[in-house]
Amino acid sequence: MDFSLVSILTWSQFGLLGMFGGLASYFWPPSTDMRFEWKLFLGKLVISFFLGKVAGEFISVDYAYRSGLIPVLGFFAHPVLGLIEVKVKTWVSNVNPPGGV
Repeated sequence: MDFSLVSILTWSQFGLLGMFGGLASYFWPPSTDMRFEWKLFLGKLVISFFLGKVAGEFISVDYAYRSGLIPVLGFFAHPVLGLIEVKVKTWVSNVNPPGGV
């Protein structure tokens, strides 16, 4: 296995493009009362990296707008993160019901 910087960047290029979209969506819309939360920020970056990586592998190399489409998918990663949060909370509450010992 080659762990050079070039091979790592080649493997992660679509994930990084997705992360740019996730970064933009974290700070949009601008708000004066928004508190920065590390957990939410890192979660958004991880989810948008994953979306960018997966989408980048499925979109054809010949598609002219691929490098613009992937950051857009990363930008809309928030609904995916919200869905995962709801599903995990439901799963945890089913495993450990309230009042259970």
